[in-house]
Amino acid sequence: MSTGSFATGSYMGNSARPGSSQMQQSYRPASSAGGINAVPSTHGRYHSKYLPYALLDFDKQQVFVNAVSGTPENPLWPGESTQYKFDVSRTTEVSLSLYMRNPSAPPNAGRQQDIFIGTCRITPRFSEDTESGAPQQAAADKSKKDKNGSMPPPPIDGKASGVQWHNIQYGTGALRIGVKYVENKQRSLKIEDFELLKVVGKGSFGKVMQVMKKDTQRIYALKTIRKQHIISRSEVTHTLAERSVLAQINNPFIVPLKFSFQSPEKLYLVLAFVNGGELFHHLQKEQRFDINRSRFYAAELLCALECLHGFGVIYRDLKPENILVDYVGHIALCDFGLCKLDMKDEDKTNTFCGTPEYLAPELLHGQGYTKAVDWWTLGVLLYEMLTGLPPFYDENTNEMYRKILAEPLHFPGPDVVPPAARDLLTRLLDRDATRRLGTNGASEIKVSDSRKSSKTIDPNDTDIITGTPLLPQHRLAQAS
Repeated sequence: MSTGSFATGSYMGNSARPGSSQMQQSYRPASSAGGINAVPSTHGRYHSKYLPYALLDFDKQQVFVNAVSGTPENPLWPGESTQYKFDVSRTTEVSLSLYMRNPSAPPNAGRQQDIFIGTCRITPRFSEDTESGAPQQAAADKSKKDKNGSMPPPPIDGKASGVQWHNIQYGTGALRIGVKYVENKQRSLKIEDFELLKVVGKGSFGKVMQVMKKDTQRIYALKTIRKQHIISRSEVTHTLAERSVLAQINNPFIVPLKFSFQSPEKLYLVLAFVNGGELFHHLQKEQRFDINRSRFYAAELLCALECLHGFGVIYRDLKPENILVDYVGHIALCDFGLCKLDMKDEDKTNTFCGTPEYLAPELLHGQGYTKAVDWWTLGVLLYEMLTGLPPFYDENTNEMYRKILAEPLHFPGPDVVPPAARDLLTRLLDRDATRRLGTNGASEIKVSDSRKSSKTIDPNDTDIITGTPLLPQHRLAQAS
């Protein structure tokens, strides 16, 4: 599936590999008190740890970039000789978020109190026909900057190649960033193209390993599937469905499939390595989430499910174990083995599958179900995030099924589930699938939530989860 690779340069620094001590620190930097004026210096020179750093993200591949000298107001980044390579399997943006360590933070705060100072989003031009002019363009850009004290205009089509100046959003200043795309014309991939680092999961189908692609040095999750196992267990359809869904979907909240290949004995799916862990882990650790954090995750999941439904796919297995969290706190939906493909809005299917706590009533009745089952599971997940348990949970599975079919929906106090969330959950967990919120499309849920929410979004506000502006950077509903 690989179509090529590209390198970014002109500002690059040192990165933290997944699994390193730097990467294992608490993620999700947040806005905090303090600022540039509080940064200590020695005879006007600043220690590198008090200079800004950037988090570079391309298709869920995240790299740290550190300023090497200068001042917090005017940092100097490594030159054009420093580059990072990324594998390109689909068209997507490069996102660069800038942070500065908070000098007032306690010693063991990690990155939780780092200060967000701006972001930059670039759409690379994935073609080689413009690259020959990149050095000359870079020289011209630098000359214009030196003469006029202002940046050259952006490219007409909004896509970047070569070296260009890019404005910082939600902050001030600009960055000079180089982008170069090189088409990959090599043979098909094989397992020898990857360095196996460690096993991160095992199952009856095979195992998932953390690997490094040798040519670009990028870290991935490699899912290996034994052909004989899926044939003997009649899982060929589910396996092909997973690969088919991941190959056609391009959504920031769905884990991207980078490559797929095979050997005589095995199938291999190479996925982005989302390094923040499962949502299940964070929910277990914190017991429950507050309303803002729960709404943030629910909004991103809503976008992911809307995208799948647009491709005629029912997900059928939404649960915290199938939701990954990346370094800055955004979610990525994974594990598409139970998906049902080629489903129109009115189509019904009958396969009994899913996780007991999340099964919709119509599935238990065995009379067929539609895409509306995914909106039921979204309601169950939102309830669990807010309260710590699914709404009809019981240790006895049969009793839990009875509760799903007949037990009234109970809520804790308004300090845990506010009135607006209670109204939304009541409509998502309607046992009548024809009346359930979302049955007529995801827009129903978006409109309902925006009308019930009393929070207004200001461009200068920051989100309590990521520390970045609340204005949606993704065009649908991402509040990052």
